[in-house]
Amino acid sequence: MLNKLKGPQFTLGLSLIILFGLCLYPFLILIAKVLFPAGDFSAEFFMKAFHSKSTLLAMKNTIVVSTLTAFISLCLALPLAFLLSRTDLKNKKKWRTLFCLPYAIPPYIGAIAWIILGNPKMGLLNLIAGESWLNIYSMGGLIWVMSSFFYTYILLSLLTAFDRMDPSLEEAARLSGAGPFKVFLDITLPISLPSLFSGLLLVFLASAASFGVPAMIGNPAQIYLMTTKIYTFQKMGSMSGIFVAGALSIILLVLSLIVLFSNQRLLKNKKFQVVSGKSARPSFLKLNQYKWPVIILLCLFFFLVFVLPVLGIAFSAFSKVQGTLSFSNFGFQNFFKIFFEMNETPRALFNSFSLAFWAATIATTLGLFLSYINVKTRIKGKGLIETFASLPYASPGTVAALAFILAYSRISVFGYSLSLYNTLPFIILAYIAKYLNFGVRTTGDGLSQIDDVLAEAARVSGADWFTTLRTVWFPLMKPALVASWFLIFMPAFSELTMTILLSGPGTETLGTLIFQLQEYGDASGGGAAVLALFTIGFVALINFIVKFISKGKYGL
Repeated sequence: MLNKLKGPQFTLGLSLIILFGLCLYPFLILIAKVLFPAGDFSAEFFMKAFHSKSTLLAMKNTIVVSTLTAFISLCLALPLAFLLSRTDLKNKKKWRTLFCLPYAIPPYIGAIAWIILGNPKMGLLNLIAGESWLNIYSMGGLIWVMSSFFYTYILLSLLTAFDRMDPSLEEAARLSGAGPFKVFLDITLPISLPSLFSGLLLVFLASAASFGVPAMIGNPAQIYLMTTKIYTFQKMGSMSGIFVAGALSIILLVLSLIVLFSNQRLLKNKKFQVVSGKSARPSFLKLNQYKWPVIILLCLFFFLVFVLPVLGIAFSAFSKVQGTLSFSNFGFQNFFKIFFEMNETPRALFNSFSLAFWAATIATTLGLFLSYINVKTRIKGKGLIETFASLPYASPGTVAALAFILAYSRISVFGYSLSLYNTLPFIILAYIAKYLNFGVRTTGDGLSQIDDVLAEAARVSGADWFTTLRTVWFPLMKPALVASWFLIFMPAFSELTMTILLSGPGTETLGTLIFQLQEYGDASGGGAAVLALFTIGFVALINFIVKFISKGKYGL
């Protein structure tokens, strides 16, 4: 039957099957094995989870931390969005790039930076002050580190909404006598509420799904979140522990789905925002005498959320002895130790590059075919493609990793049982599922800008579907394909949350090696900071390449 199918039908059908296997099947297996462990319905593992006081406390902490992180992120992002979109501040594009930089850096790198700065015993800021006035191992420290990264979700959402808004409404209010600030409060902000709430939901979900920051900052302070409890149960090594972790994962998955669908409804409701051609310029608030105070405040804030953490990491990376303030203490010993003496470092870098390369290549290719179905065909139910593709990305990494462990850690091929757990192909599959949403959305944007008449002309000239794909779609899609590849490669290269559950000896990655050095295996210190500094530089380079190739359309 399959050999009778034409090329496009077979390719598109295979893409849908792969989409189901990667993005839906693992979660169905997770639910089935936890709720029906012996074939019959059982709430045993949920009861075990809810009977544990520490687990209930972790659920409470997750809600509290996620809510406060979303609130503080809003307090940071909303004034920034106003200053960067509705004032006469100069060099706004450069300011936008600077304040969006934390978006591209893994939050666990920020956790390492603030541990270096705010460790109560030998933190850099405490050493400079001469007293232990800052303790990053606290609820406040945990929330601050998350907020200093996740505020970018709200900022990007608001800036996009403000830029696409029809300025004629603001112009009408301005002609009626309203000042720029009142126009912003009465017109601009109410119209952009869906985008604002969407950003809030994304921050809440990102906080609830975060693992690296809670593990590095929360665990030493005995502030456990659901992701760290899932990790603890899964690492117990028993099936009971895995299924209890599965029960917690289902709870977190349900929370993620609620947030995901709420976000989709908000985005659909953005249709009441009047978006059209720019018939007028938005009203800008003239800063006048407040120009320099505003610039100073922006510089101080950028120094706090980006420059100071990077300086802290650099200080630790170049310090021979951690916690010592003297010029004689600086050197390259930590770099030499990490890159030339540790056997794990070359292997981790090679694994990270290989995993990110294949995940980006396969996810971009699969995303192209799936977005083709979504954008260029009239297949019924094609709208589910984006929903299914976004499910693993919207799900917490620990949940997705556990789902893959239960679904694909051991498979049967022609009667032979194969163990995939703790292998690179297994991690690649998980990465593809996690970041497939990037491929679908980015290539979908590219396809939507190409007129169908070009492909029709190729078909009229006698070209078959694959020839049309090769000679028309691929050349015109190059910028979107390259941008998609790098947008997947960048987070996959330094991924931690999923990999910490999926990897083991021999399959360590850059993310897991940094985590292990920070938590367990670097007695003299500085090793995690060296790799963190390397990661920041590498991410900055990738971001520059993406912006250059896409001519500023993608990247920060």
